[in-house]
Amino acid sequence: MRERPLHFLALAFIALVLFQSVLGGTLFWRTIGFNPASILNHYHDKSIHGLLEVVAPHTLFITVALMATLHFLSFTPTVSEKIKRAAPYLLFTLLILDQGSVFMIASGFELFAYIKLASFILFEFSLGWVWILIFQKTLKELA
Repeated sequence: MRERPLHFLALAFIALVLFQSVLGGTLFWRTIGFNPASILNHYHDKSIHGLLEVVAPHTLFITVALMATLHFLSFTPTVSEKIKRAAPYLLFTLLILDQGSVFMIASGFELFAYIKLASFILFEFSLGWVWILIFQKTLKELA
C-alpha cells in the first residue's frame, strides 16, 4: 500500500524532468538553433557581463540538480558501480564544456560553437539516460 505514493512521486518526477528537457531543448532551438553558425551569431556579440548573468544561475541550478540526480543514482541497486563512478565525470565534464564554451565563443574562438552544440546535446541525452537508469525498475513495474 505504501508503494503507490512512491510510484506517483517517481512518475511526477519523471514527467517534470521530461518537461524540463523538452522545454530546454525547445528554448535552445528557438532562440539559438542547432547549427554552429547560429550559435556563433548568438554568442559573438555578447559581453562577458551578459554571459555571466545567464551562466551563473544556470550553472548553480544544474549543479544542484546533478547532485540530487547523482545522489539518487548512488542508491540505485540495479546500476553497476562502474556506471555510478563514471556518470559524475561525464555529466560534470559536459556541463563545464557547455557552460564554459560560451565565453570562448564570445572571445572569438569559433571552434567552441561545435563544442557548445555537442556538449549541450550529449549532456541532455546523458542526463536522460541516468534518469532512466534510476527509474528503470519503477518504469518496468508500471508497464
